[in-house]
Amino acid sequence: MRWWQALRQAYPNRSALTLAIAVLIVCVVVGGGAVGASVVTVHMTSTEEFCSSCHAKDAAAEFKDTIHDKNRTGVRAACADCHLPKELVPMMIRKVEAAREVWGHFTGVINTKEKYDKHRHAMAVSEWTRMKKNDSQECRNCHDASKMDADKQSETARARHAKAKAEGTTCIDCHFGIAHTEPDGPGPKEIKVAR
Repeated sequence: MRWWQALRQAYPNRSALTLAIAVLIVCVVVGGGAVGASVVTVHMTSTEEFCSSCHAKDAAAEFKDTIHDKNRTGVRAACADCHLPKELVPMMIRKVEAAREVWGHFTGVINTKEKYDKHRHAMAVSEWTRMKKNDSQECRNCHDASKMDADKQSETARARHAKAKAEGTTCIDCHFGIAHTEPDGPGPKEIKVAR
């Protein structure tokens, strides 16, 4: 409360109510500005342009012309659609985790294709694990299993989807390596996580 006493002494001709309203207005303006700046920052760091500024030589180049980039329906998935949760708290957690990749790029850990490839499997395992834990929610944001027409799937796809449902596996267990080069090493099915 020292700041309040100092404020009252600095403006002795103002009533306590006037000073309280002024402090409230300043707090709202500063708080609103901080929230606005945060929203803009989150949005700007979720764009494909931002992601590809570091990943242009590797992940972004691999993504080009994949089924998620170009397809018969014209629906295109951007980086954030697959790698960034839509819900606020999981999104912010993922943003903090992704800061390691940005740091890795700027400190030279993954700033070349060769270094990126060296860390590719570890980064993939991290992403696969995240997706397994959330039941491939980012896939489900676009692909609704209840809206899939089983008659338009091959007999093999229908059987595999039925088996996956019975076994409790998730999208990423089978549908990995479709937007980026599959890394050497064990795939998502070998990763055991508790959901």
